[in-house]
Amino acid sequence: MIAQNLHRLKVEKTNIRTTSFAGLPLLSELAHHTGLIKNLDAIPGLWQRQIQYTTSDYIMGLAMTLIAGGEGLDDTRILREDLGLGQLVFSNLPAANSQGDFLRRFDHRGLHHLGKVVGKQALLNCAGHRTLTLDIDSTVIESHKEAAKMSYQKVPGYNPVLAWLAEPDVFLGGIFRDGNASPQCNLTSLLRYCDKMLPQGIDLRVRTDSAAYRLDFMDYCHRHGHSFTITADLDCAVREVIENIPDKAWQLIVNGDETFLLAETIHVPGAGGNNAYGLPAFRLVVKRWLSGQLELFEPALKYHAVITNFEESWTTEQVLNHHNNRGAAEKAIGELKNGYGLDRLPCGELLANAAFFQIGLIAYNLVQTFKRFALPEGWKKFCIKNLRFRLLCQAAIIVRHARRIIMKLSDTFPFYEVFENARWAVLSPVLAT
Repeated sequence: MIAQNLHRLKVEKTNIRTTSFAGLPLLSELAHHTGLIKNLDAIPGLWQRQIQYTTSDYIMGLAMTLIAGGEGLDDTRILREDLGLGQLVFSNLPAANSQGDFLRRFDHRGLHHLGKVVGKQALLNCAGHRTLTLDIDSTVIESHKEAAKMSYQKVPGYNPVLAWLAEPDVFLGGIFRDGNASPQCNLTSLLRYCDKMLPQGIDLRVRTDSAAYRLDFMDYCHRHGHSFTITADLDCAVREVIENIPDKAWQLIVNGDETFLLAETIHVPGAGGNNAYGLPAFRLVVKRWLSGQLELFEPALKYHAVITNFEESWTTEQVLNHHNNRGAAEKAIGELKNGYGLDRLPCGELLANAAFFQIGLIAYNLVQTFKRFALPEGWKKFCIKNLRFRLLCQAAIIVRHARRIIMKLSDTFPFYEVFENARWAVLSPVLAT
């Protein structure tokens, strides 16, 4: 039976040093050991004449707040006033208004350097991968700040575009855009930036939606030897190619509850028009299915086309399945917005919000590094909400004894062994930079 004792409960304050976030010191130590703190403090242009805080104090204060479940600048107050955490991690955390002033110091140069730090943290997770899948996708963050612009979803806000590496599940970078930015803008420049960040010898597979169905984007992939799958616009040229597919070329595919027809042909993007890039013919994978509900003025047959330069060793169905796995990128972006609080932006200025967004990417990548190198295999699938509940947001008593700091966890804590193993794993020489 659940007890009903609130009427008999007495609440008192204590000066005993306690913390509600016993797992955060593991992440702060990981940030030191992987060089993240050093890289943040090396960002130029963010110092003040009278230095009270370092750049890493500001950025890690915000990143840790997002990791712990906070959603804005004011939530940093919870970590700032956690005396136990103060002895372990933050001896002097900046106040919320100081955090806002810090974000407003960022210019384009500072954002570029901050983005480089995001990429360096992501690359720690890419060791051992010779082939990487790069998903480029955008998302809308609703915001009713005065500077927010109306997005294509008919809500005011911002429309950042992100580059996510599928195999290690990290964000290599992102460009923060106004809400009214064209979905096609910045895609090639983001891919070029990712190319510069990745080490030589990586076989890159680029995967994106119809926003990248552009001649310059496909030309860049073709010239740099990147495999790609891109959702094709069903324009007149593509529809004409689809209509010329022979009936015998369509094969019936039954995938669970889904049944559709699948065929393949070739298509030259820009043929017959202004094809200044001189692109060759690429494979065009076409899916056709019958609409489940007939509507007036809507065709009964639906089409979905994917243009690709994948080798012939990839079957038509394999290409389609690979492209459909783009849903994993959408899931990662959902985790970034809902799990790390990036569905709410704290400032009215574009560049300040762009800096906050990049800090959110740092928080995401830091947790992914922690899961990869410090946690058991079965824990790597956990979202941030699971990690908070099981490990990061645990209560502990902090005491000093014989010049040592002692963290006392409950003797009934079920994941004490995981915690202790993680504590030593973050000090691994493999991660040292």
